[in-house]
Amino acid sequence: MTIRKLLFCLVLMAAFAGCSRNYAVTTADMERTLPLPREIDDDQTREDYGICRISVINVRENPAYEAEMGTQMLMGAICWIIERRDGWAMIITPDGYVAWVTEGSLQFTDAGGAMAWKASKRLIVTAHYTPLLAAPRRGAAIVRDAVRGCIVACTGTAGSYYRCRLPDGMLAYVAKRDVAECRNYFGTQNPTGADIVSDAKLYMGVPYMWGGSSGKALDCSGLAQRTYMDCGILLPRNASQQATVGDVVDISGGWDNLQKGDLLFFGRTRADGSVGVYHVAIYIGNYQFIHSSGGLVHVNSFIPDRDDYFSGVANIVSARRILGSEDAASSRIINNGWYF
Repeated sequence: MTIRKLLFCLVLMAAFAGCSRNYAVTTADMERTLPLPREIDDDQTREDYGICRISVINVRENPAYEAEMGTQMLMGAICWIIERRDGWAMIITPDGYVAWVTEGSLQFTDAGGAMAWKASKRLIVTAHYTPLLAAPRRGAAIVRDAVRGCIVACTGTAGSYYRCRLPDGMLAYVAKRDVAECRNYFGTQNPTGADIVSDAKLYMGVPYMWGGSSGKALDCSGLAQRTYMDCGILLPRNASQQATVGDVVDISGGWDNLQKGDLLFFGRTRADGSVGVYHVAIYIGNYQFIHSSGGLVHVNSFIPDRDDYFSGVANIVSARRILGSEDAASSRIINNGWYF
């Protein structure tokens, strides 16, 4: 790790240590998350940056395949390299998660390369899944796979396909129906609660996996983050962090103040009076919520006499409204220096 990066990390960790105990952020979350510099440092010529070159990278807590998975990163996302060791790279992801990935899953580059990638005409995958093909026709050999949220560079068209360049320079073709122009996609979004609900329902039935934050697998906070990111807003990664953003929704008198898209947090009170959040769900209206729990993404209800009642509602400790909040405005992906 360079001296610059070491000092940067130490300063930010000290800042996190000053967070109020009333916030639900856990010690583990504080140790694992640091905000990235707002912009890519164009004075750097070292290969201090990586671009995800495969559809989904499993990001692990330690440099070992058997280590716990903390999150995932999708093709086209840029990360900051802190350290490289024995085939592994310690990174900070665009949402500030500090962990390890295999070196083979990244295209290493310097600041110039990272900024050139940002400046290129890029396409974002809007389909659940699409193959990236060696030729512009059905049945062509698959070069890579891609899931919703993956980003590639557009280099031209070929009939009903775009010709694209992957982060490692590989050329491929993707069906036009499965992608959108990246800047337009994020620049025109002004999501409503109904938009959040519609997007969340696209992941119905996707299997639960601890650390999952892609269409291949999702944990509870991964579903919330993935849904809001699809709608142009970058949330923190973990539920206890998500419980500190947005505006508080008063649920002390019941559920009637909730609006579609609000986040519901499940937790327990600790001995010191702080709340430990362990789960998050998205309110979808009609006294129902969608969450990744019990093996897959599904819908449950607050109402005891309904078939989809979830007894865990007794552990809901707070609710937050992201849409319309200052956090939503400041967290728009179109304004994020690691994407645009």
